[in-house]
Parts: sequence; structure tokens; C-alpha cells
Amino acid sequence: MKMCGGSIVVAAAVAASIALGACGRGGDDAVTLWHAYGGDERVALEAVAARWNDAHPDRTVHLVAVPYDAFADKITSAIPNGNGPDLFIYSHDRIGDWVASGLIEPIEFWVDESIADRWDGALPAMAYRGSLWGLPLAVKSLALYVRTDLVATPPRTTDELFAMTADLRARGIFPLAYPADDLYGHAPWLHGHGGATLEPDGDAVIATPAAVAAAAFARELVVREVVPRDADVALTATLFNEGKAAMAMSGPWFQGDIAAGVPWTVTTLPVVSATGKPAAPFLGAEGVLMSTRARDKDAAIAVMMELAGDASAVLRAEKARQVVPNTAAYASGALAKDPVLGAFRRQLESTVPMPAVPLMRAVWTPYKNALGSVVSGASRPADALERAAGEIRGYEAK
Repeated sequence: MKMCGGSIVVAAAVAASIALGACGRGGDDAVTLWHAYGGDERVALEAVAARWNDAHPDRTVHLVAVPYDAFADKITSAIPNGNGPDLFIYSHDRIGDWVASGLIEPIEFWVDESIADRWDGALPAMAYRGSLWGLPLAVKSLALYVRTDLVATPPRTTDELFAMTADLRARGIFPLAYPADDLYGHAPWLHGHGGATLEPDGDAVIATPAAVAAAAFARELVVREVVPRDADVALTATLFNEGKAAMAMSGPWFQGDIAAGVPWTVTTLPVVSATGKPAAPFLGAEGVLMSTRARDKDAAIAVMMELAGDASAVLRAEKARQVVPNTAAYASGALAKDPVLGAFRRQLESTVPMPAVPLMRAVWTPYKNALGSVVSGASRPADALERAAGEIRGYEAK
């Protein structure tokens, strides 16, 4: 992978451990990287870092694991005080906040055009207001998990989804389960109906005719018993494992919730029959970002390139089941034939990048409240979304 006239080659990493500090930085010459990974994702990251450290003993990577719930707040408070990381891994949706706060460094100076297309369309998610702020490590979206013992042919359209309902409900089975009152779960229908949450310029567009139609569709799914009304993430997994839901709408992480012995596959979400548009979930890109207080920015970018490189991507995909955006990772070998990763890659063709502007943080709760009111039958879609829009406009005015 070329970088500023040089090259960085990422070799296949081997399982190894590195010393982890409880907080702060490593030695004077170490590049400190904060992350919130656990389980296989942490093991894979440590393996990549160990390989780097073997090859670069004069400029090692020092990994610091930070609990996810505290991560964003720690970044916000630590970097201005000079005791934060040089690099950190996080989803792209907070980039707007951190740019506004002066916490992250633009990196387009180091990324030439010859490598920009390596990341299969994920690089734009790391861009904001004309600059590039990180390199993508993994992409996440919803897709359709299918119990193959209950569904022979997954629905290609929402009309086909409705058509499955009578037979499945006669056996006590919901065709589909997902959190119907959550914006993240609702986003495929919103975008499939032609709606959005924010305009490209960042203005909220909450109560449009398309959004009203999508909310009405969510209510219809509940009324016609296509989906359970109150399914959260945990209940979705339970219903799927117990054969009480034939399909589930979830992301790559759902694989770890599927019980042993359950026969399943993954495919793309159906087309919304009313519009002819594919259901399009939010795209999240998890990337590595550089602090404005990074002590050696050239060393930091070299580590970023290694972490986001093709060989690192292969290891993370194989060991941690991450959906990596590196096209070269799927060129040959087991990943090229992996049906689950292949399905999520196909779904990426019908996704909408999650807005990275600060206002998006003010959208989630009002929208969730509106959806909850609609799917429960307490409010008409137009009324509920107008209330949410008014609340969000209040945040815009501040």
C-alpha cells in the first residue's frame, strides 16, 4: 500500500499478546491507540499490533482498552488536556462533533489517490466538510437473517413478506423480528420509501410525506402481525433462536447471538413494493482516527495505514468476522467464498451513510418516541413525526 512515495506492507499477523496500560500513553516513543474492542475483535487487533511491534521496536503501538459506554466522553475530555491517545477507533458518526471540538486531525495530506479506492466506497464515510478524518476498518449495516428450516425462499419484496404471514402466523411464527420502534431498525423502510433524516447540508427532514409513509408501513407490519410490536435486540435473538421468528433484521454482530444448531443464512433486505426502491439501512463505518495532539503524526499515520491495510483486514475478517471494506481482502481464498460476509457486502450497495453532523445526535430520541407512538397505535404517523420535527428544530435553534 503506497503512502507519500513509500510503502507499508502489512503481513499476516500471528496470535500474540502485548502489554496493555490501564490509561494514558505508553513509552515516549509509543503510538498510543485507544479502542473499545472485546472478544475476537480485541484478539485480532492485538495480533495486528503485535506484528507491527515486532517490525518496529523503535516505534511500537501501545493499546489501551476503554469501556465503550465511557469512550466518547473520555476522548472529549482527555485529548484537550494532553493525556489522550494518539489514535483511536470509533464509528464515523461522531466525526462532526470531534471536528467542531478540534479533537481530530485531517489526514488527506498523507492519503494519495492511488489507494483511496481500496476501501470499497467506505472512505467517503470518514470524510466531513471537505476533509478526510480517518481510515475505515469495518463497515456495518443491517441485513436479513433467515432460518432456512422455516423459509425456503427469502422475500424479494415487501409484498412477498406480507404474503408469507398467514401461513407462518398459523404456526405461531412471526415472519420477521427487529426493534420496530427504533430509528436504526426503521431506517431501511424510511430510505426505501424515499425518506431521510437529514439533508446533505445537515438540515433535518423528519415529517416529509415519504417519512410519514414509512412510519405508516411500520405500523402496518405490527397490525398485520408481520413483526412483534415490542421486540428489542434481546427478544429478537430469542424469537429467532426459538423458531418463533422466521427472519431477523440485524447486523454482523447478530451472528454471535444465534444458538448452536439453528440453521440460518443471510441475504439482502427486500425491495419496498410501494416505491420499487430497495430497503436501505444505515451504513456505519468504524475507523481509526488521529488526535490533534498526536505527538508524531507521521508515525501515527503509518500505524493507521497498517491497521486499515489489506492483510490486517483479512485477519480481522477471518478471526473477528468483521465486514471489512478492503476489496483486495475478498480477491481470493476463504473470504471470497464466505456466504455471510458476501451477503453483507451485497447489502452495502443499498445503504445510506449515517449522518456525521452533530445534529444527528438530537434526532435519535425524538424519532424513537415518534415511532413508538405510531407502532403502538397511539398517534397518527404525521402527527407523531411533526412533534419529533418540532423537538429537533429546537435543538437546531440552539
